[in-house]
Amino acid sequence: MPKGFPPSVFVSSTCYDLNQVRADLKYFLEGLGLDPVLSEAPAFPVNPQTGPVENCLRAVKDRADIFILIIGARYGSQNESGKSITNLEYLEAKAKGLPVYVFVLKQILNTLPIWRQNKQANYSSVVDTPKLFEFVEQLHESNDHWIFPFEEVLHITQTLRAQFAYLFMDGLVLREKVKNLKLSPALTDLSGKSLKLLFERPLAWEYQLFGSVLTDEMNLDQELKWDLKYRLQINNVQKLDDKISVADWLQLKMSEIRGLVDSAGKLMNSAIQEALREPGVPGDPEHLVYVARRIAQIHKALLKWTIEFNCADVSSDYKRLLFLMSAFSKDSIEKLESLPILLDAEISKAVDAHKRGEKYVAEVMLKIEGNPYQDELMIEFAQLKNVG
Repeated sequence: MPKGFPPSVFVSSTCYDLNQVRADLKYFLEGLGLDPVLSEAPAFPVNPQTGPVENCLRAVKDRADIFILIIGARYGSQNESGKSITNLEYLEAKAKGLPVYVFVLKQILNTLPIWRQNKQANYSSVVDTPKLFEFVEQLHESNDHWIFPFEEVLHITQTLRAQFAYLFMDGLVLREKVKNLKLSPALTDLSGKSLKLLFERPLAWEYQLFGSVLTDEMNLDQELKWDLKYRLQINNVQKLDDKISVADWLQLKMSEIRGLVDSAGKLMNSAIQEALREPGVPGDPEHLVYVARRIAQIHKALLKWTIEFNCADVSSDYKRLLFLMSAFSKDSIEKLESLPILLDAEISKAVDAHKRGEKYVAEVMLKIEGNPYQDELMIEFAQLKNVG
């Protein structure tokens, strides 16, 4: 939630079998001054144009500051892939980097080793579907979160009371770190994940920070990506009446994209190297954030550049030419969006090398190819000059 509001706590569980547990948790959380978010509550934010799953996931993404997962004897309703709503909510909370507290019915945890030995047996007296065991097993194997057993709601509230105290202390420690670091204005508005990397500085933190900021910034362009995907025409229409206006406009567009591609190359092949600094010297956080944000701005500009072709009003003689020209941005956009994946691969190599007692110097270079339709584009341009 925004500053000045109490933290929101999303309670994820099946509703019917754990109805009383959820009601007791709501009362408990309100008693602590927190804002409980439960799907059955009248104040739960609902978009009437989307279904239950989408509404729940949106509430986790937009409202939740803390996530409580309670697993009872029911798996709950499933989506097309077979995942339950609680499973999807958990994945959303994990992706957002929220503090997650997982509670699993003690009987299920006790039965889990038996299920592992004989997965084909009938466990209908314990769970409504074996998928629930699979979900709990995934939580065990991930090692991302501690799993607390419970038999009654008192066990949950006692655990949360203690864990929230630890979380509060972590917040005080973090506050002191922020105060001592004296962050520049460019760094104070980073996401929680990025700030954590900046404070803790794990192995290859520079690459992780750069990738985290870049991902956060490019995620803001999702609506533009949808505009491009559906070829929307929501901007001012550019009417091009004759070959001269078409040629002039395309020359302008060519100049624009050359500048964007050139700028992306400078950032990725020069600026990023300076921000990372030489091996053995910590990187410059402010410089890294600057490069990440500038690359994200170029990504947005490339999307807008391409969308403008959808808003050009030309005769059928020139439509193919405009389509071929718009493809200039395709490789650049794809390369920029693949950067976080490239960074993850380099970080994995660095971690593996560190485990072997070796040094690994990661390289992040960006090579943007030209237009895949270059030859046909030249033919169309030649024809444009001969028209009329």
